[in-house]
Amino acid sequence: MADKQVNEDNNPLSVLLQLEADARKTEDLLSLHYFIVNETRRLLHYRHAVLFKAVGQKGSRFYAIRSSGVTLVDRSIPKIHWIERVVNDLRVKNSADQPVRVIFEKLPEELRQDWRSLSLPYPVWVSLKLPNGLLIGSLWFEKETAWSESELSLMKRLTDTYAHAWGYFDKHRRLKSRFFSRKMTWAVGCLLIVLLLLPVQHSTLGPAKVIAKEPLIVSAPIDGVIASIPVEPNQMVTKGLTLLSYEDTSYRNEYAVAKQSLAVTQAELKRATQGAFQDQRSKAEVALLKAKVDLANIKKKYAREMLGHVNVVAEKEGFLLFSDKSELIGRPVTTGERLMEIAKLGKLMLRIDLPVENNIDFSPGAPVKVYLDVDPLKSIDAKVTYASFRAEIVPGDVLVYRVEAEFIEELDDLRIGWQGTAKIYGNSVSLFFYLFRRPLAAARQYLGY
Repeated sequence: MADKQVNEDNNPLSVLLQLEADARKTEDLLSLHYFIVNETRRLLHYRHAVLFKAVGQKGSRFYAIRSSGVTLVDRSIPKIHWIERVVNDLRVKNSADQPVRVIFEKLPEELRQDWRSLSLPYPVWVSLKLPNGLLIGSLWFEKETAWSESELSLMKRLTDTYAHAWGYFDKHRRLKSRFFSRKMTWAVGCLLIVLLLLPVQHSTLGPAKVIAKEPLIVSAPIDGVIASIPVEPNQMVTKGLTLLSYEDTSYRNEYAVAKQSLAVTQAELKRATQGAFQDQRSKAEVALLKAKVDLANIKKKYAREMLGHVNVVAEKEGFLLFSDKSELIGRPVTTGERLMEIAKLGKLMLRIDLPVENNIDFSPGAPVKVYLDVDPLKSIDAKVTYASFRAEIVPGDVLVYRVEAEFIEELDDLRIGWQGTAKIYGNSVSLFFYLFRRPLAAARQYLGY
């Protein structure tokens, strides 16, 4: 029974079949490569084996990836480097699929010099090809005795199996070689260039806010301190309604003093006029006292006018817009200071703060799409009516251009103060410029050209 088992183990055919079965059972490509250079010795009694991978366009060059007896290939070893050069030379001169006995005398002069010290006397090289003819790698075997024809036949049969197993694991490489050939690369490149040259409509984004259109500005008519505000923010006001009142103590006192000063100067003028018939001196004072009466009368009128501005009233009806009563009451204000706004019903517009780095080429009338934060899935159409030529700094230390836009249709459900994002559409540009405008601008600023 033992003799029968020994005979089966020594039978090359049974060993060949076992190696083919074991090769197909390997779990990954790395295990297969290790199996090829080491386990093949069970059938072919070689001393040293090196496995090469075909790299480059259509496998134009071989690259050593595995060597028998070692875990990693050290490419700095002269033997590996020399064998790799010989294999690449054989690749050019031999296109057959059969194993090739390496005859050193037929090698180039620069490869014959070191063969005695770097190789055993009888090396064999065989290519590994897939069934479709794609060259995937090759094998180098060497030993001290000559190879027989039966060994070369077994070698050819086994290496075909190895190539088939390698191709199973190397699907990615085959797909890459099929779909990313040079022609495909050129086609994809040309298609990409054409796409980048396609014209697209340029656009940019900026924060937007709904504001009143042509509102009436309520500014401070006089210097003073605001005493009371009888109205509320966003209240509907009518013409003549009191909006705010100043602290009037100083103005009432000034009016009373001016009124009393006028009465005194009028009495002095009357006395001087009556005495002018008898006293020349009183007659000379009449002209001076008349001037004093006129001056006192002017002061009285001015004090009365200032007192009349103590209560600020609405000059037209509309929505009253201001931030908060507590921020105004008790605060000293100066003449001309902006306090409130009165907006017309349904007269709304859009203010866009366009950052300088987002600015593009557009003109009045350019279309705008607005996405308000209260309803970000719905867009509102508008068009640009004004764009400032000078940038200004807004809260947050951001440099922006002021852009105004009016809505295409009147909408009743909009509220002043709502915010969102506006998309402004400019002129047509190439897709390349649309995608790389900012990187180009950054490079331009960095290089300074």
